[in-house]
Amino acid sequence: LTTGIRRYTNESNRGFAFGLFYVIMNVAALTSGPVVDMLTIWYKGEDKDAGEGNAEGGGDDSASDGEWSFTSYRAIILTGLVANVMACLVTLTVREIKIDNTVQSPRIDDEGRSIAPTGKVSTFVPAKASAVEICRETFRTQAFWRFLVVCLITLNVRMIFRHLDATLPKYMMREFGENTPKGTIYSINPALIIVLVPLVTAATSDVDPLLMIHHGTYISAASVLFLAFSTSIWACVMFVVTLSIGEAVWSPRLYDYTMSIAKEGREGTYMALSSAPLFLVKLPVGMMSGYLLQKYCPEEGPRNSQMMWRIIGAITASSPILLTLLWGYVSKKNTDRGREEYTELTTVLRDNEVTPSNVRNGETA
Repeated sequence: LTTGIRRYTNESNRGFAFGLFYVIMNVAALTSGPVVDMLTIWYKGEDKDAGEGNAEGGGDDSASDGEWSFTSYRAIILTGLVANVMACLVTLTVREIKIDNTVQSPRIDDEGRSIAPTGKVSTFVPAKASAVEICRETFRTQAFWRFLVVCLITLNVRMIFRHLDATLPKYMMREFGENTPKGTIYSINPALIIVLVPLVTAATSDVDPLLMIHHGTYISAASVLFLAFSTSIWACVMFVVTLSIGEAVWSPRLYDYTMSIAKEGREGTYMALSSAPLFLVKLPVGMMSGYLLQKYCPEEGPRNSQMMWRIIGAITASSPILLTLLWGYVSKKNTDRGREEYTELTTVLRDNEVTPSNVRNGETA
């Protein structure tokens, strides 16, 4: 999907397009939260009625004999299946095109309104080469190694979203009860993303993506502090709110940064190689989540949930700190003239200052 967005956009609107893509993903997440609550809290499935009947002695024993029933979890899986079938139908309308980065000058219509510049649309033909040649070509690029370092550094802060999905619901159920509206609290995240991402991306479209990643990861890492020092529903809410603000700042721009680094026709290679570490650490993160829950937030017995979140917070905070320490390396940019340029951490955009877009367009001296 991210490769397709690059094909259908140019440098002038790519950042906002990735923001819109991120918003659409979170619309789905916002819808899924209440649906999960409805299907797990309100709708208990057919198996509950059968179980109650058996307990009273007047029910059918077929449920205990393994007869199939439409449970709440099967209903959740069915909603996902329907959504994926609809997505497959949409893919039948996609064309293999690309938008030229050389845009036309803005035009004025008959009523005096400015018409946004557009790029030339052409058919895209992927460059063909063997897997060995593609990897050799990619590994020889210095920009790829800097990109890979950024991906590795941000692994820990990206893992906080796995804790949002897996650790937080278990934590809330064990601390506040089975009927805690975990799905509704989770839905705060996509709701804020839907509102904040278009505003943030529109206001910061001229800011270098890597700079936004750096500042946003600090906000996301700070979100764990609420749970590290308070065991309450309001702390859960503030954790999700702060995490969402940081996510709106940096997460969509990570797609923008990836596509700006990747060579045209090699986006899939960059995405695959950069995603490999993320998938490799999902298993140990899941194991760590289970271990921390068992040790500090068990179902029965004394709990020390704040210590669990302090450990998670310390691991998450390593990402922005490492990004600061290695900024001199990861912010290097090879220009067409062979020089290396750097993105300043304290960049403030003004009319006469150098911006990433000015550097790309050759407007600087």
